Parts: sequence; C-alpha cells; structure tokens
Amino acid sequence: MTAAVVLFTSDLRLHDHPPLRAALAAADEVVPLFVRDPGIHTAGFDVPNRAAFLADCLADLDAGLRRRGGRLVVRDGPVVREVAAVAEECG
Repeated sequence: MTAAVVLFTSDLRLHDHPPLRAALAAADEVVPLFVRDPGIHTAGFDVPNRAAFLADCLADLDAGLRRRGGRLVVRDGPVVREVAAVAEECG
C-alpha cells in the first residue's frame, strides 16, 4: 500500500490543489498535513484577527476533508521535522 503526505501551506483549498489531486491519483492513502511552524506561521499571525482567520481556514479545510472521508492532520513544530515524522508514521 502506498501513502502520500500532502503538505498544505498557504493554499488551504481543496477544489484546485494540484499536489492533492496528484496524490489522490497515485497513492492508496493520502494524509493531508498542515504544520504550524513557529518560524513561519507565527510571523504576522500574532494578532488576534489573523490567528482567528487561520484557525477558521484550517477548520474549513478539515470539514471539507471529513466530508470526503478524510481529515486534516495538524502538527506543531519545524516543518521538516514534522513532515518527516508523519511520513515515518505512514510507513
């Protein structure tokens, strides 16, 4: 069984996401992932309205994935470390 981890960064949409489409076509299991990297995603999101906007976008993305039988995995930490950890967990 093949698994693919799809990293969502600033493009938090399902309907026109080329990496997600490619993963769905090629892999048996797709793991949608968003990483809150303190060095990346906290820059500019330390004000309440922007943090709330990001939280709303992630909730919408997760809801869309759940309607399709999946779910969004959200991790906190350096993006390279977290992507590697999720890939390892997927086998």
